[in-house]
Amino acid sequence: MFNLLNAEFYKLRKSKAIYIGVLVASILALLLYGSLVMIDKINQGEVANGTAGIIVSQVDESVNDSGAPKSMMREIGIAGVLQQMFGGHFVGIIAAVLVSIFVIREFSAGTVKNLVGKGYTRPAIFFAKMIPVIILTLVFEAVVVAITICMGIPFMGWQEFSATAWGDVAFYTGFQFLFGAAIAVIYMLIGELTRNLAAGISVSIGMLMFSTTLTAGLDLVFHGLEMQPSNYWVLDLMSSCPIADFETEFIVRGVLVSAVWLVIAAVLGVLHFRKADVK
Repeated sequence: MFNLLNAEFYKLRKSKAIYIGVLVASILALLLYGSLVMIDKINQGEVANGTAGIIVSQVDESVNDSGAPKSMMREIGIAGVLQQMFGGHFVGIIAAVLVSIFVIREFSAGTVKNLVGKGYTRPAIFFAKMIPVIILTLVFEAVVVAITICMGIPFMGWQEFSATAWGDVAFYTGFQFLFGAAIAVIYMLIGELTRNLAAGISVSIGMLMFSTTLTAGLDLVFHGLEMQPSNYWVLDLMSSCPIADFETEFIVRGVLVSAVWLVIAAVLGVLHFRKADVK
């Protein structure tokens, strides 16, 4: 098991995909900040509505205590940008690609077949891959959070940046890491089931983008019940996670739902991998 883990972590360190993923996420964060800057300039009348393809449907003419137009950038803040990155599934899409590459290429290259032929048990092979997958996702998310926070300094200014409620940011980030670990194992399960890179990425991103729509529909079907399906699907929790005023009920539910989905995905993955042919 330890030999397998060492080999997986070595491959993880040598992988260039994570650097590309971080670069893409950095560009997305930069675009988000840039969009907020343009919205502020449009609200302040400095540039015309529609500049750079950004259209503000209703210009905010409200002012702050000093009489200056309110800043969308300051209203949203660092926490709001992070919420867009995670709740908008930008980070999730990139993570889906990274995990799919890391898992599925082992089947394509014949590495998994060689490991099985050497006598390693299939559960050991699966868990030796699952642990680095979780760490890959968490490290990627941590780097994205750090970059997003650092970008806030030049865009927001040091005064607004230092006024950020860092406790709320830390709490929100911790929950996204928790959800990310569960989703990473689900991505791995999809990769193990498909064993095809294009199919694995497509199904993972499809689940990410459309499963919340399905749970919203199920909520309507079961609207008479107190238990709504969306309250127990990890992607819905990721999207609806608040950035402040965390309630105890949400905290407990978030921890339990994440743990349950991680275990379900891991068990299903092991059961399928034990019985499926390895080519």
